[in-house]
Amino acid sequence: MNHVTALIIKTALVLFVLLVVLSLANGYPAWNTIGLSFIVVGAAYIVGDMFILRATNNWVSTIADIGLCTLVIWLIGPLVLNEAVPFFLAFISALLIGAGEWFFHKYVANAILDKNTKAYS
Repeated sequence: MNHVTALIIKTALVLFVLLVVLSLANGYPAWNTIGLSFIVVGAAYIVGDMFILRATNNWVSTIADIGLCTLVIWLIGPLVLNEAVPFFLAFISALLIGAGEWFFHKYVANAILDKNTKAYS
């Protein structure tokens, strides 16, 4: 049940950022942006939150999430959005997501990960 709550929080964060940055500010279709959001959430939750955060700390996991989100938005985005996504736009989106991820990781470290992991810094 904790994973469901975490996924809902993460989806809301990513969905909000991508809808504002991609759809409202840059005219990408909202439905396609929602689809891209789910892809970003799936990749970032598995890689960044379940593996990297568990093995390292909040700083490393947040930086990894920014990099992963940038690459997913930039490389997978055109396949979902049917238009190219400039690297700078993908990076700005990822930075905003990363700002929220910093706080989200603190929740994940306390509510989901084992207390024996190092994910508390």
